[in-house]
Parts: sequence; C-alpha cells; structure tokens
Amino acid sequence: MLTLTMKQFRKAAASSPQQACVRVYRDSTSTWIWDDKLADPSATADTLVPTTQCLTFDHDEFDAYQAAVRAGDATGQCLRIAVREPNTHVFTAAVPAPEHAVELCFDHAEYSAFLAGIRNHEFDLSVFQLSQPTGRSLRNVA
Repeated sequence: MLTLTMKQFRKAAASSPQQACVRVYRDSTSTWIWDDKLADPSATADTLVPTTQCLTFDHDEFDAYQAAVRAGDATGQCLRIAVREPNTHVFTAAVPAPEHAVELCFDHAEYSAFLAGIRNHEFDLSVFQLSQPTGRSLRNVA
C-alpha cells in the first residue's frame, strides 16, 4: 500500500496558512491531489494521508492539465472542476477508476490559489524532490 504523509504535499504560495487548500504531491511516478481540510485537526506533518482521499494522475496528464490552465482552457483534461454551488469547486478525475471515485471540494479562494500556483509553476515536476513512493502506485483507487 502506498504511504504518503502530509509533509510530502505542497500548497500554492497564495494559499492561506491554515489548513484550507489544495495540496499536490509528485513523486517519480505519479501526481497526487488532496484536500488538507480532510485531515484530523490533531494531525501533524508526519500523519499519513489516506490514498482514498486523493486524486491521482500520471505526470503527462497533470502537466497537460497545467499547460491547458496556463493557456486559458482546461476543458477535456484529466482533472475536471465543476461549480456545484456559488462557492464550491468540485475536483474529480475525468476518468475515475471504476472501484473508487474521489471528489474534493474547495471554496473559491482555495481554487484561485491552486490556479495561481499552476500559473506560477509551483506544481511543476522540477520543483519536487523526486523519490520513489513507498508501496505500490495507485490510480484513483483505494
């Protein structure tokens, strides 16, 4: 089983210092997106992040998504973002694994900070220290 800790995930520089943001982790094989609001209030940097709470993409998919955001149109990419309520942005995988679909919900400020991070190249593969993940690689599955 893949193990990821909270300290392995990054958030955009524009994010609030509190736990209220989109978090991204990239290792040598995959890109993971997680909502840190899902963490227990007593969690520490070494707390494990349940992979069942993460969206997972391969690097080519996520890099194409980032390029599309920077170009101004991310429709048809691996990550779908829909507005469910006036202030709720729902992240899902365009092609979720049949056995496990993940939905992550962010408010407009969280969503805007994530987009700013993409535009500022804060989630580019080159800014992550690449390491092999512990355990097996998963694609939007438990």
